[in-house]
Amino acid sequence: MREALAAVGLVATIRAALQATGAIGDRRAGRDASQQEPEADVRTDLAGLQTELRAHVVRLRLRVVAGAPDGPAALAQAFEDRLLLDDLGRTLGVVHQKLLSLYPAVGEGLVEAVRQLAADARERATAEAYDRALAAFTACTSDLADALAEVE
Repeated sequence: MREALAAVGLVATIRAALQATGAIGDRRAGRDASQQEPEADVRTDLAGLQTELRAHVVRLRLRVVAGAPDGPAALAQAFEDRLLLDDLGRTLGVVHQKLLSLYPAVGEGLVEAVRQLAADARERATAEAYDRALAAFTACTSDLADALAEVE
């Protein structure tokens, strides 16, 4: 068990370092998520983000169907689930920024739904009962990915 915790700590540390390196690289390259972007670029980016969201939805659905494992595998699965929810929250955060660049051409309801779902994913990633109502959360995420298809 001690080795598993050490591995989880190592993976989390490396992940945080990679995310920080990516953010620094973006800033140095002059990319600022808070700026308005050209509509054509945003629509292209949203198509890629929709694919990423669908991949997250598939993984969440598999998790819901498989259920929670017992024993030592439970720690690894919980860690993987939290990483997935964190990735989903980050992806939804980027989608939210992209949609803000299209506002008011896209509905305020969609922009707000993405923001709320991103906040929920981030909260779940750190919550003790992260898997509470995971099937309903997955369905909402899937519906949102479908709604993004209409934006393209």
